[in-house]
Amino acid sequence: MFTKINLPAMALTAALLPILGASTANAEGDVLLAPATPTSPVLKTCRDVMEGVQNRYNGYDSWRIVHMEITDETGAIKTRRIAAAHRNDGINRKLRSHVFDPEELANVQSFVRDSFEEGVPDRVWLHVPSAEKNIEVKSEDLSQRLYGSDLAVGEMLIRQADDYDCKMLGTDVYLNYPIYKIYVNPRTEDEVIRLGLRDGELWVDTETFMPLYSSFNADAPNEQRVLETLNLRWVDGVFAPEHYRVSTIKEGRVVSFSNFHTEGERFNIGLPAEWFSLDDLGRAESGFKDFRSTSIASH
Repeated sequence: MFTKINLPAMALTAALLPILGASTANAEGDVLLAPATPTSPVLKTCRDVMEGVQNRYNGYDSWRIVHMEITDETGAIKTRRIAAAHRNDGINRKLRSHVFDPEELANVQSFVRDSFEEGVPDRVWLHVPSAEKNIEVKSEDLSQRLYGSDLAVGEMLIRQADDYDCKMLGTDVYLNYPIYKIYVNPRTEDEVIRLGLRDGELWVDTETFMPLYSSFNADAPNEQRVLETLNLRWVDGVFAPEHYRVSTIKEGRVVSFSNFHTEGERFNIGLPAEWFSLDDLGRAESGFKDFRSTSIASH
């Protein structure tokens, strides 16, 4: 039996403000940057693109501090600062996070087993200091998963190509990156429940399969989610965003949005395996909360 808890910090809204400029132009409308062109062979099917997105997230382990600024429908702003990490476990993933700020949520921790195996459910545990124990919670949508995620936007979308029907919409250029545009539609209600998202459009970098922009119909009526990645750069051989934004749109109007900024992000630096076990969650001697990536020499 799951014990359901409802923390204010768990109410993170998943959606993203659409950006209007897919290319840079001057006052006369001339493009300032020449259109980018793919250097790899252009894929012909949406299935190939989706498998590229899927396989991308099986290729690395990660750690970062994430600064969150969450603006709700009333205009109220909340901030969060967490450490978030993930480690591959075969075709599955283990995710870990620790809340630093705000003070009322300090030291809330999470551990997630993110399953890619058919018939094996994802599982999420929270450690709440006031309860002095680990509590297993349901993970029914994107907002419930953010504490445990490595928070790459695409990580939350297509985990397995088999979970979606798709259609290739073509190639284009977005923010001077060559992209594939594909339409995707989840095949099962379980996948809808996992994200709270239904069908939508995904724009994917042709070279790295990083999802750059996506717009989805939400499970709620007349509601859309838009997700974008910003300030892309190479870190430890991984192409990843330094900043990303998630927003909710209702009846054509942005009603809430969240900005995420990463600090000290690193990939494949050999994080201790014991950090990614349920036994380490809430353990006073755990080194996870005090770790900083600057303590590891670049390699």
